[in-house]
Amino acid sequence: KGLTDLLFLLYPGNELQTVDDEDILDITIAYLRRVHLFSFYNGCTAATAVGDVLSFSHPAGTIHLRLRDADEILTKMAEEKANQAVTAMAEDGEEKEDSGGAAEDSKPIVPKDMLVTRLNDSIAKALEHGKVLEEQGPSCLIDAETDAIARSIEVAEKETREEWIENHGIHDEDGRARCSFHFCRKLFKDKAFLHKHLLKKHSDQLRAECAKCHDGPMMATWDSDTCRPVPPVLLDCGSKFGLVPSAVKGSDQPSAADPEPELWRKEQERMAEADRLHRERMAAQRAAEEEMRRQQEEANAGEKRKSNFVDPDDMVEEKVELSFVEVVAPPPKKKKKKKKSLL
Repeated sequence: KGLTDLLFLLYPGNELQTVDDEDILDITIAYLRRVHLFSFYNGCTAATAVGDVLSFSHPAGTIHLRLRDADEILTKMAEEKANQAVTAMAEDGEEKEDSGGAAEDSKPIVPKDMLVTRLNDSIAKALEHGKVLEEQGPSCLIDAETDAIARSIEVAEKETREEWIENHGIHDEDGRARCSFHFCRKLFKDKAFLHKHLLKKHSDQLRAECAKCHDGPMMATWDSDTCRPVPPVLLDCGSKFGLVPSAVKGSDQPSAADPEPELWRKEQERMAEADRLHRERMAAQRAAEEEMRRQQEEANAGEKRKSNFVDPDDMVEEKVELSFVEVVAPPPKKKKKKKKSLL
């Protein structure tokens, strides 16, 4: 089923005629992304596998949402572009009139959007690739050389499969056949049942054997590739850094750069940065100690001035203890005798 069937399925009957163009556009874009793994908003080619989309290694893995007020923004942008085109045409007409020639009637040149440009380039490349495939014929999938290598690999896999099945079966005189794997050793009525058993139960070993047919073409392609990937090699950079991986570059004369000078440069930068931070911390610590000592000296000077100052108006409370143990009382005064008067 294609896009048309999907639209009729979502909008049965005459409902499709009443649907907005934006909704149909959204469904079409989602259909291109989910079915053909093609991202409309990126204007690029389709993904080769679903895994690239799910792992976000291809732009088709990104889901684009409609921008709020997108219609107003697009209308404003279209008006600005139209005004720019009219202004450019007016300037061109004035220049032609100043030069003495008549301004020719021409349609305004509307600048293309980046998305439209990328889509046009992608469509042009796809059309060119389709023309090349059409010229080569329906028998050619990629190119003549690659198709020839693929056919040779298919023939080698078929021969390897037949040879592997023959080598892993033991045939008795009575027509029965036994599996030759030491961990299996099952006995079958004839070799047809043995072949089914090998393909069903020991398919992992068969795939591993057939995979060896790809080693030769893969090595030849790797040798002829100018940007062939090579695993990094481990270089001994002394006791400080130990074994450090280094990338191998070059196809004719592979070479690996010595990472030790760059490591020492980074180590010196790190040590210089650590020394600078240490000096800043020590300076901050000394400044804090100096400030604390100054505050302590000011506090001590204030206490000293306060202890030497006597305020006469300052009322001081003193405690007086009274003891009545040894009290020395003054002797009582002697009474004076009254003299009697003589009559």
